[in-house]
Amino acid sequence: MDNMINGYVESCTLVKARITELTQQRSLLRQQGDTCSIKELDLDRRIKLLYCEYGQMQEVLFALRSYARRREQSAET
Repeated sequence: MDNMINGYVESCTLVKARITELTQQRSLLRQQGDTCSIKELDLDRRIKLLYCEYGQMQEVLFALRSYARRREQSAET
């Protein structure tokens, strides 16, 4: 269970880093006035999808941690 939770935490970190990278890329392209590249790379949609994925991963993490806590508590009694 701990391995699964750690895997999700690592995945969340990677997704968050990717969101940061894409956001910085979009900002740089905007500063350069290159809106065509933003559209070609579909950055807005990709960032939005990553945020959705990140939110779902956070929900799964919450559920896994809750389950692990309940199992620990039941093992203690």
